Amino acid sequence: MNLYYLKNEIIETTQLAALAILQLQNPAFDEVTKSEAYEIAGSRRWLDFQIKKGNIKGRRRGKAPNSPIFFSRLDIAALKRAEKTVHQIIKI
Repeated sequence: MNLYYLKNEIIETTQLAALAILQLQNPAFDEVTKSEAYEIAGSRRWLDFQIKKGNIKGRRRGKAPNSPIFFSRLDIAALKRAEKTVHQIIKI
């Protein structure tokens, strides 16, 4: 394992920890609409695929069928991190 890889692992882990703390302190900050979730995920196709697989679940705030669905910033970031880690392990 090289130093550059280890440095990036530490940075990404601390970013996830910061998101988890923000989620606990201010739950409303963690919830984003689907359009914001697309921006955070970086790809509409990737997010739709993960939702379809059940890896990311959205929640409706209201009871109406047309109320917006909200997603967790932390869930999206953690899934992207996990996916990256799996790809790096497979390469090694």
